[in-house]
Amino acid sequence: MALIISEAQTRKLIDMSNAVKVVDKIFRDRAAGKMRNVPRRRLKGSSKQLNMMAAWHQDSDLICLRSYGPGANIITLFHGGKGGIQAIVNMAYLSSLRTGAASGVAAKYLAPANSKVLGVIGPGRQATFQVEAIVETCDIEQIVVWGRTPKRRKEFIKQMSKVVKADWQEVDSVEECEGLSDILVVSTASSTPVANGNNLKDQVLVASIGANATVKHEISNNLIRRMDLIVTDDIAAAKADSGDLVEACQTGIARWEDIVPLEKFVAGGAPQPRPKRIFFQSNGIADEDLAVGKFVLDQAKRKKMKLRTVSEI
Repeated sequence: MALIISEAQTRKLIDMSNAVKVVDKIFRDRAAGKMRNVPRRRLKGSSKQLNMMAAWHQDSDLICLRSYGPGANIITLFHGGKGGIQAIVNMAYLSSLRTGAASGVAAKYLAPANSKVLGVIGPGRQATFQVEAIVETCDIEQIVVWGRTPKRRKEFIKQMSKVVKADWQEVDSVEECEGLSDILVVSTASSTPVANGNNLKDQVLVASIGANATVKHEISNNLIRRMDLIVTDDIAAAKADSGDLVEACQTGIARWEDIVPLEKFVAGGAPQPRPKRIFFQSNGIADEDLAVGKFVLDQAKRKKMKLRTVSEI
């Protein structure tokens, strides 16, 4: 009997605070060798594309298959021992939530000490989750925002200032946003670099969220060249999907053998001494989907939420 959990139900079952906790835990389990995963694969149809990735968690013995494309975004949770589908979960909300949570976890271990200013380049939907997650793990006092469209910047600040209490400031250039930020999040769908790194602080964490395909580019080679440490959520996923890191490694600006998986720092603590400039590339991985999906499933059962079921598939 498979449970069906809708988007509306997922919103009632998990918030950002819990998402950060379970994503942190899943990276600890990765470090302990308790996870197996298959990086994102893409299958093109006549005009649309299906994206797939999967992860297995030893402790729960759940296998998570994430599949999404235009008009559909789900995970299917299979039992790794008994077999069968345990749940099918709508990921429309959860996929953005866990992406934000991953940045929150990265900031927890990699941001400069006493980071107070968060910069946002690209004030879109995903950026709302980035802000919520980072303020969960860092004592942010000021948030500065840049986007190509002034109207969108203003709307973003108006919306988010109701959710996150901070000194919100709109800035007029990427350079100004870079120069003010202790933590800089770049969250766009750009195919050409947006952040150039010309005006970064001496101590900074830069997190790139949107460049999760080889055709996408948010960060210039110049910015990557200036980094003292590069971290990513999954090396194999980055090799397949991170447009910025793939190009940087192809041109010799970076080397794959020098890029460090996030779980190393989640399990072992922040690097000591801390490299001055750290770059975090978020690809979005099935381990994170499994973390939030399992939490939602467990909560739905604990609260005895009325769910749709499917007896035969």
